[in-house]
Amino acid sequence: MDAETPTYHSRLLGRTRKAGNSLCIGLDPVLHKLPRSEGSAADRIRRFYSDLLEAMAKRRLYPAAVKPNIAYFEALGTEALEILRQLMAEYRSEGILVILDAKRGDISASSAAYATMAFETLAADAVTVAPYMGSDSIGPFQDKAVGQGTYVLVRTSNPGARDFQDLTVDLGQGRRLPLYRVVAEKLVEWDRGDLGAVVGATAPRELEELVTFWRSLGKEIPMLIPGISVGGIGQGGDVKEIIRTIRNAGGDPNLHLFNSSSGVNYAYERFSGMTPAEASLKAMDELLKAMV
Repeated sequence: MDAETPTYHSRLLGRTRKAGNSLCIGLDPVLHKLPRSEGSAADRIRRFYSDLLEAMAKRRLYPAAVKPNIAYFEALGTEALEILRQLMAEYRSEGILVILDAKRGDISASSAAYATMAFETLAADAVTVAPYMGSDSIGPFQDKAVGQGTYVLVRTSNPGARDFQDLTVDLGQGRRLPLYRVVAEKLVEWDRGDLGAVVGATAPRELEELVTFWRSLGKEIPMLIPGISVGGIGQGGDVKEIIRTIRNAGGDPNLHLFNSSSGVNYAYERFSGMTPAEASLKAMDELLKAMV
């Protein structure tokens, strides 16, 4: 990246300020939950998310970002992957940041290929990456990025996160840290204004600890925070409480993205008399009010 290209961090902050929110909507098409049954799987996905974008444009109500999970598209074959590429372009054309939730991570040559797919083939603004294989799995994403970001899994929201992420690592000289803190420390070392951290909304204690830690080093690593619930749907993260936690730790909520997927995607199950897109916007309204 040349000196004149804005960093992902600056682009992210500019986007949340322009949007007036730090909301991220997951695009996770579970086929049996899509309300229309006619047409191919790819056609149904395209209509569902194109209708949502059209409703956003009509209301002029946009999230800061969307986060399509590539697994749901890959499972349906090459036609669905082409629909994913088209949808990403459509959402980006409205100024919305698109974070490809791919959780890649491999040896350097393979990571470079994954990065090319994410940043060039699909033109994602950011991608999620697993850090288990170390710096040579993260570096290729940084090297391929042109103002794009890489969100590294740090402390996730799934129940099995404790299996590895909470394990204590002996760093010598009396330093003992849980593994997720070791990853968090490495992010500060590797960051070029392009790294972020995936930290689950269901881990508020760890989240506050991480913000405090990064701030103590004069940094604030942007977090992608999945697991935000709305209307009782989701993994149980309370967006108001998470924002309060970030502020208490001295952080800036505008630098972090609060992600809700199923609670927005399938809000039509809660609201009768609305189209699916209208119901999704109503769920977004609920989240935005809670974020104030």
